[in-house]
Amino acid sequence: MIQTFTNTQDDVIRYLYNETSNQENQLIEEALLHDYDLLDFYLDCADIKTGLDKVQLSPSDRAIDKILDFSRNYQPKN
Repeated sequence: MIQTFTNTQDDVIRYLYNETSNQENQLIEEALLHDYDLLDFYLDCADIKTGLDKVQLSPSDRAIDKILDFSRNYQPKN
């Protein structure tokens, strides 16, 4: 019996983030072997995930320097 997924693309994203069970992994991998559109979706998502993993979420040194410069030179109005 072949299990069908109600949200196949959602399952692929869960697979990319290791949020699927071993049984789901086998079913998704089998689907990827036979569904070229799904494989294209998987490869696109993998590329996007790689790019997102490289995003730096902390402020840059330049931004921190600007904040520190502002606070050093700040003179409150009386």
